[in-house]
Amino acid sequence: MFKYGVIHRNNFKMSQKYKVLIAFFWVFLVLTLSVCTYGVDTRDIDAVRSKAVLDNSDLQTIDRFVAQALDELVQTKDFGSIANARSIILACSSSKEGVQEQYAQQFCESAKKHIGSAMSAAEGLSDEGRKAKVIANLLILVDGLADVRLADLALQYVKSNNKVIRYWAVHSVTNNAILNRLNALGLEGEQQAREIASGLAEIVGDSGPETLSLMVNFSSSMKIRRAEELLLKIADARILQYEDWRVEYELVDADILKAVAKKMNSSNQGRSEAGRRFGQLLSYVFQRYVKGRDYLSGRQKGQLLSVLLETEKSCISVLLKPQLAIKRAIEADDSSALMGEHNRLLGEGTKSGELNIQYSDSSGGGGTSGPAILPDPPMN
Repeated sequence: MFKYGVIHRNNFKMSQKYKVLIAFFWVFLVLTLSVCTYGVDTRDIDAVRSKAVLDNSDLQTIDRFVAQALDELVQTKDFGSIANARSIILACSSSKEGVQEQYAQQFCESAKKHIGSAMSAAEGLSDEGRKAKVIANLLILVDGLADVRLADLALQYVKSNNKVIRYWAVHSVTNNAILNRLNALGLEGEQQAREIASGLAEIVGDSGPETLSLMVNFSSSMKIRRAEELLLKIADARILQYEDWRVEYELVDADILKAVAKKMNSSNQGRSEAGRRFGQLLSYVFQRYVKGRDYLSGRQKGQLLSVLLETEKSCISVLLKPQLAIKRAIEADDSSALMGEHNRLLGEGTKSGELNIQYSDSSGGGGTSGPAILPDPPMN
């Protein structure tokens, strides 16, 4: 017992010693990180962040920090550490109180200048894989900074053939912080929103569902005509994909249908243009499920049913009155009842549906009362 007690006390003393060493290590680490992160000295920038009023030397300190930090981000080959480098830059993007306008203004100007230079430097890299990773991380940084003044940096990459780069380029100009800022800027925000919408409209046909979803969120949040045109273009692209039986990730169509339905409510003109897209896209969702029951995977059919249920709840029950006919047909696994509800709501042939949609484009003469019929699935 005595020996055990001595050993136990010795182990306790040793554990206390290790605790002291560990505590010392963490204190050292915290102090070290404030001095040097990937070669970037943060002491000066931290001092500037604490000031209430900045002079020219302070503004130069901000610019120097941004330049050095971005140079380190581009030059490092340890891509596992880039996220930490981005975090440091983002953490220093505002003053410690978060209200120093001089600081924010200078940081944004420096970020725009030096991120642009960093992107140019990345374009010069011979290793295509490394180039793509650096550019993607620079766009993630732009996304995190969430400043509309940096939108041009992202827009130049929305046409990238690299899916990751394209996604983050689009995300950088459509995230919620950007949308809120654009809406708060009044006429200036509207002009910037039009430029963003024009850039996004050029890539609708070549974009996957994850990127289209970002565009839908943007177009439904901006109260400008060009954003509405972008939304209608997205709906047209999905309609064509249904016709060709090359739809991916059907769930995105629930968001598209909800966004278009809101435009139907907004004005008579919107009901004419948006209504046709709403009716045709929703019709193809119905028809794809019924015609593709022996062709589609279980996941695809499940997604189509989710779209129908969500559309009945969030769109049809708002445009008309609350109803559960689609839900009941799905629960009964009754395809005939499902198509019966399709015909009642959307029309069939020469018979108009309860939503009273005319399926004609703006240049045509005389619309049809029912939506187009989806071609049969391709032969296996």
